[in-house]
Amino acid sequence: MGNNHPGLSGFYPLADGVDAFVARLALIDSAEHTIDVQYYLYHRQQTTILFTAFLLKAADRGVRIRLLLDDLSQADSELDLAALAVHPNIEVRLFNPFPNRRFRALGFVTNFSQLSRRMHNKSFIVDNRIFITGGRNIGNAYFSAEDHSEFIDLDVMSVGEIVPEASKAFDLYWNHQLSYPVEDLHGERDEQSLIDITKTLSTYVEQNQQSNYVEQLRESAFVKRLLHDEIEFDWQKSVLFYDHPDKVMNDVSEKSANMSPMLFKEMGEPKQKAIIVSPYFIPREQGVKLLTNWAKQGVDVTVLTNSLAATDVSAVHAGYKKYREDLVKGGVKLWELKPSDLMAIKRKAGRKVTGSSQASLHAKTMTFDDEKIFVGTMNLDPRSLDLNTEMGVLIESEKLSRFLAHWVDTQMPEYAWKVELKDNDLVWLDTVSNEQFDEEPQTSSWRRFQVWFISLFPIEDEL
Repeated sequence: MGNNHPGLSGFYPLADGVDAFVARLALIDSAEHTIDVQYYLYHRQQTTILFTAFLLKAADRGVRIRLLLDDLSQADSELDLAALAVHPNIEVRLFNPFPNRRFRALGFVTNFSQLSRRMHNKSFIVDNRIFITGGRNIGNAYFSAEDHSEFIDLDVMSVGEIVPEASKAFDLYWNHQLSYPVEDLHGERDEQSLIDITKTLSTYVEQNQQSNYVEQLRESAFVKRLLHDEIEFDWQKSVLFYDHPDKVMNDVSEKSANMSPMLFKEMGEPKQKAIIVSPYFIPREQGVKLLTNWAKQGVDVTVLTNSLAATDVSAVHAGYKKYREDLVKGGVKLWELKPSDLMAIKRKAGRKVTGSSQASLHAKTMTFDDEKIFVGTMNLDPRSLDLNTEMGVLIESEKLSRFLAHWVDTQMPEYAWKVELKDNDLVWLDTVSNEQFDEEPQTSSWRRFQVWFISLFPIEDEL
């Protein structure tokens, strides 16, 4: 991984869920000094248990581990986290914790404005020399480990100049007043709890040796390339953007801690084309104006977001749907992800598949003019822009921009419906089969009613 590219960083996209997971495990295994892990969600599931087992193994051989998690998803696992923290080489901190450990909902009600604001960052740094960020949290749906639902997601693995920047960002959050050691919140655990969890984890790894998923990890061609240093990094100029953790304490009108104004300034205006992929997309009036103005100036503007059938957050869809018509009228090419073609796609990729599966979009990326691409944790909605903390990398890479543009041109029509206007009504077009739907495809009238009902409430800024 020698860096003979002064001033540049090397990037490699992780689009496949199995590769994205395998990369993390292989890097944990290769760690010699430190591993810094920062996530919004850390689900108690097969992938997370394997991930944690690998971290513990690294700690046993002397690697120093810092695990920083948003407190939102930790109710069911903080006992385990406190047990891990007994290890001399593992520290665990929770960000913006709920004051009431037993009844989270209570705290949420009494202090809604701050507790509804979360650390949405995703950062994984090994030995201060390799860094992964992007849309994925730690949990099965992010790593193609679930049969029934899966996120279409994107991470980018990077080396070079950007890594110390990422470490600086991690330290900023780690040392922030809202980051609390898990033992302060939960009380110290004893040596026995560490012995117990070590046993539980290694037993779990043993029992899962034969599982379908672990087998896929073992057979990964990608990991063989990673281990033999055969990954072709794309060396380019880049900027790491991240919100300051103070953002969650600031008033929403106060933008000094926010990365988005700087990111948009740095991205500039597209001249020929813009591709925007945002699972949760609430452009608000100003966003609609911006995108339709670009379209009027002859820019080819494509937006991909979740359809109602694919989304995992109905309330966001309620916030988004009122802008659809204006976007389409204004010349924006609007696409919505289909939920159901995942099985066929997995089979094509030669995966073993059982049951039926639903896809949901979770990748957050945009590219302008095949020149610059942003990959990160930020959705284009009020929650990401104003409430939660986010991060991401802006890369001046024609190669990665074209990688996304090529997918949009050649494969997206298989995965998504195009939203169009016919006689002033919205229709959904399957451009592959030429099938047309007059209302949101693959949804029940009850689901559509729920979304309509939610859309009556003025809660957009909380979405």
